Amino acid sequence: MTDTFAMIATQRRAVADVLESLSAEEWRTPSLCDQWRVQELAAHLTMPFRVSNAKFFLGALAAGGSIAKVMDKYAKAHSGEAPERLIAFLRDGAESRFVPPTFPVAASLNEIVVHGFDVALPTGRHVEVPDDVARRVLEYLVSTRAGTVHTKRRLAHGVHLVSTDSDWTWGAGPEVRGTNFGLIMTLARRPLGFDHVSGEGVEVIRRRLTQG
Repeated sequence: MTDTFAMIATQRRAVADVLESLSAEEWRTPSLCDQWRVQELAAHLTMPFRVSNAKFFLGALAAGGSIAKVMDKYAKAHSGEAPERLIAFLRDGAESRFVPPTFPVAASLNEIVVHGFDVALPTGRHVEVPDDVARRVLEYLVSTRAGTVHTKRRLAHGVHLVSTDSDWTWGAGPEVRGTNFGLIMTLARRPLGFDHVSGEGVEVIRRRLTQG
């Protein structure tokens, strides 16, 4: 089995390649990550290599315990840095074994895979995500250890997920069938994901997301 950290490093380099191909105008393109342009998202991806856990927790305390607010503040504060600087941070930190406190290693893999799609799709680029990587991300997103920052707790509870790219399946109930990409983006709460899945279970997930 390929080491998850090796998968993370490969995906970070793949995203760095995508970022390196973008024009200055494309860096200002809205990403699929709500309220962030590509440049804010790129800054966010460098955060694990530049902010210690202690500093992060102090920031979270100052933000009333909101992890989302800390990440947003950091992304916006560093989004004005030169693209080549942000890309260099991502490449230099590709082998980093940083994992958010209390999260499994797969959380970091999920982060770079989903954000890779967040950058690539709006800019008309492609980022390769091998089947074994996608499967590991899907297993994380349906697990009890997936944090609400990455998905909605028990989002897929009571539905049957079926990948059309592989033999991966999970759960029981009304079916949600789609590509690995579609399943990942749907579970990651990206509306685009619904364009790539089908089945009776789709409305179950859509309803859960609209219920807040």
